[in-house]
Amino acid sequence: MFFRWRSGGSEVTTCACTPEWPELVSSLDGHPVRGVPSPGGSSPMVLMLGLVAVCGRCAARYRGGWAVAD
Repeated sequence: MFFRWRSGGSEVTTCACTPEWPELVSSLDGHPVRGVPSPGGSSPMVLMLGLVAVCGRCAARYRGGWAVAD
């Protein structure tokens, strides 16, 4: 319904940066969206829009919960 499910297991999921995950980014309608890790799981907005976060430096896919930064 409102969710856009994305499948695919071929993405890199191990960040090669030091320190790990220095910045999270996503894209919404062609515009960059900054993110922050969220220990409680992804925010409802992230889930509803089907956003996927990646490392801003090495482009590894972030598998943990995250939210859009302020």
